[in-house]
Amino acid sequence: MDSVSNTTMLQTDHPAMPIAHALTRQVVIETASVRDWPRICQLVAQNFPLQSEASMGYWLCHQRPYFQVARLDGEVIGFMHAQPQPETGTLWVNMLAVDARYRHRGVGHRLVAHFESVCRDWDCARVELQCLRTNAAGLRLYRRHGYVRVVETLTQRGLQVIVHRKPLPASEAPASGPRPPVQLDGRLQRWAYRLFYLAWFRRRSPVQG
Repeated sequence: MDSVSNTTMLQTDHPAMPIAHALTRQVVIETASVRDWPRICQLVAQNFPLQSEASMGYWLCHQRPYFQVARLDGEVIGFMHAQPQPETGTLWVNMLAVDARYRHRGVGHRLVAHFESVCRDWDCARVELQCLRTNAAGLRLYRRHGYVRVVETLTQRGLQVIVHRKPLPASEAPASGPRPPVQLDGRLQRWAYRLFYLAWFRRRSPVQG
């Protein structure tokens, strides 16, 4: 698996703008369904050009509940893919992307707040992720949310990324009722998704390579 897939992409040439609270209140974040695959892959192709089709295919079929989408009036305008790692107590965020039409309007902030809430609900003690060194907007986003730069490293394709970490003590858990950890789909369901992916969706996926 190419580690560049673990890079958060929110690149922009424009300065950060205040969060548009009116918009973010309308955004609903929920677990992705199979119907969301085309839109997720479209956002991946636009924001993660080095993401491999093989990795996406595995994640979509075997880790579908780890994809959370941001909807506005039913349209997917952003998504995240975050994997809990119980052995280390870490929630690792592989990808976070927002449709270019809705950047600077608070959607990225909503997604960050969401995966932090999920992290606490799932009894993880920290969030970790990596962001391209050239992704100034993404670096600002995580700095605003209190993420600490841990180390700078290179992906398998020679891209410079900065690993970020934020501890989340249980005492800071959100006031809302906790959600149980997401349960992955059963084995038969995952393989049914895989057959559908290989027989039909793969040829139509915007993610190639």
